[in-house]
Formats: sequence, C-alpha cells, structure tokens
Amino acid sequence: MDLDLHLRDSHIVVTGGSGFIGSAVVAAFLSAGSHVTSLDLREPPAPKTATTTDRFQYIPCDIVSETQLATSFATAAQRFGPISTCIALAGLDFSFIPHHDSLADMSVEQWRRTHAVNVEGTFLTARTWLRHIRDVKAKGEGLEEMRNVGLVIVGSESGVFGVRGNADYAAGKSAVQGGLLLSLADDVVRIWPGARVNAVAPGPVDTEQFRKECAEAPGTLYYEAEATTALKKPIPPESVAKTILFLASENWSGSITGQVLKVDSGKMGRVMWTKEEC
Repeated sequence: MDLDLHLRDSHIVVTGGSGFIGSAVVAAFLSAGSHVTSLDLREPPAPKTATTTDRFQYIPCDIVSETQLATSFATAAQRFGPISTCIALAGLDFSFIPHHDSLADMSVEQWRRTHAVNVEGTFLTARTWLRHIRDVKAKGEGLEEMRNVGLVIVGSESGVFGVRGNADYAAGKSAVQGGLLLSLADDVVRIWPGARVNAVAPGPVDTEQFRKECAEAPGTLYYEAEATTALKKPIPPESVAKTILFLASENWSGSITGQVLKVDSGKMGRVMWTKEEC
C-alpha cells in the first residue's frame, strides 16, 4: 500500500501563511517537499534552510482585493508553475476582533468588516483559484505538474457552535464551511475532473495568543478547551497543519470532498452558563 502523501513538487498557495496556524501549515507543506507560496499582509519569518528557501516565496496580498489576488496568483505561478492546491486560511482571527456581551452592542460596521474579510475574502480566494485551474486546463500547458488539485477552506468550531456576542465571526465561518463549501464541491469537479474541496474546523488552537488569553482571563482554558472537549486540551497548530496536508493529498483523501473535518479535541458544545451566573 502506497502511504506517501505525494505532495512533493506540488505548488501550494496558502493565504494567511504568516499567522500562528498559517506558519505551521507552510512548514508542513515544505516538509512534504512542496513548493509553497504564502499570501499575507504580513511578511513571515525567513525559512531556516537554503532548501526550503528554494521552494518558498512570500507575496504580499490582501484577500479582499480582486486585483491583488489575481496578480499574486499569476506571480506565484511564474516561479513555481501552475497552482494545484489552495489553502484558504486568511481572515480576521477571532482573537483580534472586538468582543461583546451581546449582539445588541455590535456595530454594523464590525459585522460588515468581518464578513468582507472572512466570507467575501474566502469567496474571492476560491474564485481566483478556480479561474487559475480553468485557465491551466484551457491552455493545456503544465498539466503534468497538476497533482493534488483541490481547495481546503479553514473554518472554525464557531461555525458549528456559535459565539455569544460575536455572531459576526460565527456566521461568517458557517457560511464558508457550509454553503460555500458544498456549492464548490459540486462546481470544481466540472472545471477539473477529480478536483476536491473540503474544510477544516479547528477548535481552540494552542497558540501564543490563546495562552495569553488564558492567562488574562482565568477559566478560559477550562471552558474552551477542557470541560467542553473529550481530550481535555487545546489543539496544537501542527495537528491542524497535518489535517490540512491529509486533505490536500489526493493519495490519502482522493475520495473525500464536500466535508468538514473537525479538529477540536472532540468538542461537544459550549458552556451556556458559568457557575457564577447560575
């Protein structure tokens, strides 16, 4: 049985590749031998070895800009060839948007901004990638390089369980890992036979920012990643990255499409009332 990922030399585009999870995803694909293009507003740390430098490039890009996305994909392909796989990770992170006790306190500007980035930005990313693979197929050039043709959308547990006071974030994640995902699964295979679209929905990820939040608000770790999960722990960023590699590999997940894979330590829900509120 062939258990290789077969991701070597595939060209992977990762949006949001400079973030906490994005950095782990980029490192994972480089470890698998892929060529990786990171699209982000922030420049990432330089790869540590000459080998990875030869297979990595960073292109500044804002995913809410149609022009920047189109230009970035074209620039990426000039160096590493056709883009077979896209990881749509970029978005407004939950930790860095204003939090409220109630939706009643949220401004319409925040709602629009969150959806502009997390929903419309993901749509634009998916559309840019779809147009790219359609053009590659039409031109008939570089077809032998197109292995592991697929899109992985990075959603969130919030799209399943909701977030009191941050319906903007939860609704956006529901949109991309629900309606957008299922629509694309039926769409992409008509553009490129065998192409797949799936989503990963992480729970609380054990990033530096999450640990900071746990230190600042005692009880966060318990309620978010212990009392509500079967494994009683937050998610290592590497676990999310490895799951994305699994979904990107046609050899490993070639019969999986239109699915949301939850990486959340077995999250069962949210605590609705704390002891202090009861």
